Amino acid sequence: MSARLWLPPVLWAAFILMLTSIPGARIPHVSIEGIDKVVHLICYGVLALLAFPAVAARNGARRAVVIVLLSTALFGALDEWHQQFIPERSMDLLDWFADTLGGFLGLMAALVLSRRTVRS
Repeated sequence: MSARLWLPPVLWAAFILMLTSIPGARIPHVSIEGIDKVVHLICYGVLALLAFPAVAARNGARRAVVIVLLSTALFGALDEWHQQFIPERSMDLLDWFADTLGGFLGLMAALVLSRRTVRS
């Protein structure tokens, strides 16, 4: 059962890498200040939300919190580093902060949802 839990977060991580591999010239310009940070927050929030059940199934909820948060932050950092090699993209510390905050918020949502499931 645990292997099936890994499919959603792995596919979502691949989706994030696909998005961040698009050259900057191909990304539509949106003139809403800070919208890119919101996108980072959402993408990494979903990643953490999807990863939590897979990690918790093997490590328990308490350990999963630490593992998912650190893994999400590390994945965000590696993805930011990767973007410096994509034409017209760059590494951005604030994007990484948004990734990490999104991971934290997604993790909190996963904890709330897991507690509701246990109580039901």
